[in-house]
Amino acid sequence: MPRLVILGTGTGVGKSYFAQRLVRALAAAAPDVDVVGVKPVETGITRRGLDGSPPPRSDAKALERFSRGTLPRPHPLIAFSPAVSPHLAARLAKKRITARELARLLAIHDATLRGWQIIETAGGAFSPLNSQECNVDLARALDPSIWVVVAPDALGVLHDVRATLTAMRACARRPDYLVLSAARRRDASSGTNAAELPRVGLPKPIAVLARGDDGSKALAPLIRRLLRT
Repeated sequence: MPRLVILGTGTGVGKSYFAQRLVRALAAAAPDVDVVGVKPVETGITRRGLDGSPPPRSDAKALERFSRGTLPRPHPLIAFSPAVSPHLAARLAKKRITARELARLLAIHDATLRGWQIIETAGGAFSPLNSQECNVDLARALDPSIWVVVAPDALGVLHDVRATLTAMRACARRPDYLVLSAARRRDASSGTNAAELPRVGLPKPIAVLARGDDGSKALAPLIRRLLRT
């Protein structure tokens, strides 16, 4: 079963927006198979208040709305109330997250699927799961998989992409695709970064996804490649 893992150059770079649009676009392009978006670990999750107020927005629940197929239960597999790094949230809860355990739980979910599993990680590529492991270790544990790195179309992205890919090279794994996501706050570099990345020896983005874009056009080249996988 094809599996795609989404990593980011940092936190708040547009992974969730990209993940949701990718799940929706892939589901539309492949109507005969399952396309399920999963966020295994999420922090900042609280239950509905006693006054009936809704809980904060959940990336995992948003992915469910765009998915077709059976989601793992619970989803997210591991959730914490504090809006902090997963490793710290787990420690505060006297628990421990490991890449091996998450891979085991997702393998159980694999058995119910007939199609794609899209995994959105929490935080940046090297955000820790515990004192020894990070999201890159989770992606490695989930192989075979397609790796996508999402970076913001904003000032500093040339540094962030180079730093992330250099660190990933030390782990003997480079991403299969790079995606730029429009920054929440535009700057003078927005719109020029896609061309500059290959000029400084970095990968050319397979897609540049703007906020408010449904993804159908911007993600078309990536979708075509995924459907050939």
